[in-house]
Amino acid sequence: MADIPSSITTSLRFAFLERLIGFSRFVGRRLINDRCLQTAGSLTYTTLLAFVPLFTIALTLFSAFPVFSDYSGKFKSFLLTNLVPDASGRLIGVYMRQFSDNAERLTTMGMIGLVASALLLIFTIEKSFNEIWGVRRPRKLLSRTLIYWATLTLAPLLIGISLSLASALGKETAGFDWLNIAKLAPMILGWGTLTLIYVTVPNCYVPRTQALIGAIVAGALLELMKQLFSLYIRQFGTFKLVYGAFASIPIFLMWLYLCWVIVLGGAVLTASLSYWHRDGWRWGQDHGSRFEQAMHILTTLAMAHRHGEVLHLDELRRRVELGIDATHGLLELMATRGWVEEGKNGEWILAVDPAHIQLNDVYQLVGSSLSSHSEPVLSGILQQCAAPLQRSLRSYLDQRPELLQQDAAASVTSRTA
Repeated sequence: MADIPSSITTSLRFAFLERLIGFSRFVGRRLINDRCLQTAGSLTYTTLLAFVPLFTIALTLFSAFPVFSDYSGKFKSFLLTNLVPDASGRLIGVYMRQFSDNAERLTTMGMIGLVASALLLIFTIEKSFNEIWGVRRPRKLLSRTLIYWATLTLAPLLIGISLSLASALGKETAGFDWLNIAKLAPMILGWGTLTLIYVTVPNCYVPRTQALIGAIVAGALLELMKQLFSLYIRQFGTFKLVYGAFASIPIFLMWLYLCWVIVLGGAVLTASLSYWHRDGWRWGQDHGSRFEQAMHILTTLAMAHRHGEVLHLDELRRRVELGIDATHGLLELMATRGWVEEGKNGEWILAVDPAHIQLNDVYQLVGSSLSSHSEPVLSGILQQCAAPLQRSLRSYLDQRPELLQQDAAASVTSRTA
């Protein structure tokens, strides 16, 4: 680096900064276009209904492990400190304790309703994440229920282990003030939780490194929001002046809303990171028409089939130069016609002979219909437009022999990379 002129270094840094700013704008536009701000409001309302049931279930499961009996108070304090703003913590804590005490006298049907309220929130989160990643097919109800019930069961156990380790390590590092395990443990646990959410909740493949980056950014923003929110509440007494004794409720609602905006923003960032490759964010999902994108995917899968390859979603989207969400959305759409098929590990193959796929069918699947039942003149025009598309994918490939050489070169490059 010492031999590189300073002018070149400065220009490279400026180019990277300009690229980063442009990518940030792309993520911001997706956050708005995916209606995440409205979704955060919906999740805030759902969380308000399911927060206490979730707390009750977590506390019940946590208390079921005798090894964590000494950490019961710390567990409550951990949840209230990290999930509830300081201005509302005391009131929400009182309500939670009262509800937990009353929950012990619930009947079987009441307990089922309690669990259903908690699962409702999780299903709503899954639906929101699938929309961000463009997933049209949710998991089957049984698998969804089992996965998220396992999550509800394991989460208190992981928090208990984290508190135990933090307590043990805190004693070992008592002489080092700069190494405060008690403050680092919630942050690390939050990063791990967000990473796990971003990887497992969407019903599609999500690269772990991208999920980790999204989790770190979202976790840092949550911590920053926590500090700024506390500062705002301390400096401005507007809520207490207007709402009086009820000020804790709007404060808690605003806190939940901001938390969900940041969590959904981290999900959008995770879904958008695949567009960083080759500056894909410059065109987003509109790089060419959807018909062109679908043809590129089918062509790539057909070439891979000729070479005996099975392409993973991540490799496929790199070859077609699309984002993971755009690629997966088109694949799911074409899977409804039986043209493509997904394997167990996120791998995709061409499921039918290219001679059985008509370009006209592809266009009408991802574009619009080339027929009209009400306008005879328009119907004739559309039929003329559809005439050049009355050919199969095989005949299209035969007209492009250069694809064989390009695909072979791309395969060699991907193996050596």
